[in-house]
Amino acid sequence: MVIIAAIAVLAVVLGWQQWTAWQDRQAASASADYAAILASLNDDDREAAGNRLRSLREAHADSPYAAMATLAVATAAASEGEPQVAADALQWLTTHQTDSPMRVVARLRQAEALQAAGDDEAALTVLEPLPSGPLRPRFLELQGDLEVALGNPDAAIDAYQQALESVSGQRRSLVEIKLFDLGGAPAS
Repeated sequence: MVIIAAIAVLAVVLGWQQWTAWQDRQAASASADYAAILASLNDDDREAAGNRLRSLREAHADSPYAAMATLAVATAAASEGEPQVAADALQWLTTHQTDSPMRVVARLRQAEALQAAGDDEAALTVLEPLPSGPLRPRFLELQGDLEVALGNPDAAIDAYQQALESVSGQRRSLVEIKLFDLGGAPAS
């Protein structure tokens, strides 16, 4: 009986060690892919970055490295004047990493990219549901901007007023200007 218990304990310990070693190898592989993507973007080789990103997503879809690499590739696309490419990249993140804390940032950036691509309706859809937390005022401000572009000034005023409830500093001044341009006033 003691021998069986010792063998069972040894099997558990060895299994645990192998599992943690496998996790470490997976993390190292994802990290290496992420570093290679950043290097490709630094070299202005977006094609190589895109290929490596697809590989990273296939092998490590749930890793934070896949999310960070997606944000980096989308930022590069937006900087190069390709907002639809950026929006498409961010769509993967919002769809596949539903529990990622970066998902809210990705949704905001995706909506901004869609707005830049001229697809205001789609951008407005991406903003829903509005998040709670520190990015909520930025979501509301962008919602107001999109409502203005779509010819819905009353909805824009409402969004800007909600944004003003929790925004401060220079951003607050900008939202107030947008609100005043529509003939609105901060909610009391």
